Amino acid sequence: MPNKIKVLHIVQSLETGGLENGIVNLVNRSSIDQFQVDVLCLRAKGELAQRITNVNSQIIFDGNGNESIKVAIDKVRSTCRQGQYHIIHAHGWTTMLAGYVGGKLARTPVIMNGEHGTLYFDTWRRRLFQRFLFNRMALNLTVSSALKEEIKQRFGVSGKNFKSIINGVDIDKFKPASEEERSTIRQSLGFTDEHFIVGCVGRLAQVKNYPSLIHGFSIAANKNSDIRLVFAGDGPMRQELEMLASELGVAEQVLFLGRRDDVPTLMNVYDIFVQPSFREGLSNTILEAMASGKPVIATRVGGNPEIVNENITGYLFPVGDIDRITEMILDFSENRNKLSSFSQNSRDHVVRSFSLDGMVSNYEKTYFELAYSYGIVS
Repeated sequence: MPNKIKVLHIVQSLETGGLENGIVNLVNRSSIDQFQVDVLCLRAKGELAQRITNVNSQIIFDGNGNESIKVAIDKVRSTCRQGQYHIIHAHGWTTMLAGYVGGKLARTPVIMNGEHGTLYFDTWRRRLFQRFLFNRMALNLTVSSALKEEIKQRFGVSGKNFKSIINGVDIDKFKPASEEERSTIRQSLGFTDEHFIVGCVGRLAQVKNYPSLIHGFSIAANKNSDIRLVFAGDGPMRQELEMLASELGVAEQVLFLGRRDDVPTLMNVYDIFVQPSFREGLSNTILEAMASGKPVIATRVGGNPEIVNENITGYLFPVGDIDRITEMILDFSENRNKLSSFSQNSRDHVVRSFSLDGMVSNYEKTYFELAYSYGIVS
């Protein structure tokens, strides 16, 4: 029996993103006595690599950013032969393909896959290929039950080798600030205690559907001059969103902060958190907002209904329902007792059900079960 179970995560990179952030948290919290957990980056190392603090873990990148699948397979094969890993944990379509072929060539005992919400089903060839790979994995993990069901339907798989593990959040890092701290943070951004701040954190990309939020916000802001909207994050749609805010006459009430490294602090600027996405696997930022004591307004997509308790920690709404966005923003801005109650409920819900330690425990239990069933441990 090995001294430690050796797990290799395979990603395109550790650039900023929910998937990548989750892997960083998983690596850092893994038991150093029972596991060696490394990360192979195929395309680039990424800025989140510097956040790995587990002294037993390696971030492996050879400096070659070639995106060829043949190159990726060779990287997996050579890394697994050298590291003698027991478990490959790929994350999504490309890494699953490279992990499967490269892992088989290296004779790695267990090859598994994680799905985080981005699916590729645009051509029948791609759907067929993914169906083949899903069926060949020792296990497919999904970040929500809704994502598992979607994969079963879209790809025609039975789901027998699927399991859902919902993400967790660091409740010591994301937590409510004191009133004095909160006031100081808000003042640093030019806000007073009277302002009602609607907040977002995320990449400014089409899938996030931020135009619907700006439209809804503009109507609410015309009815309540103290409401403000704050975006933390950058992306290809930033200029378009800035222009939309200007066209709707609310440019002075909308603040674009760009990419920030102080998200736990920024969460305490907000009064509520809004996630208007077209689709989600399971949103880490929603969990982070709730851990920070923020009511959440989110679209009823993906895993959102699995983490937002409607009428208790926040509200869910249909994609693109601008009237509902407006209504919910005004409801919280005008009812501070409800805001306070939902805020406490949000924090309590995450602490009870979605802590990072609980998530890591579920992953480690899964690795142990696979290692046992494949004869790696007894």
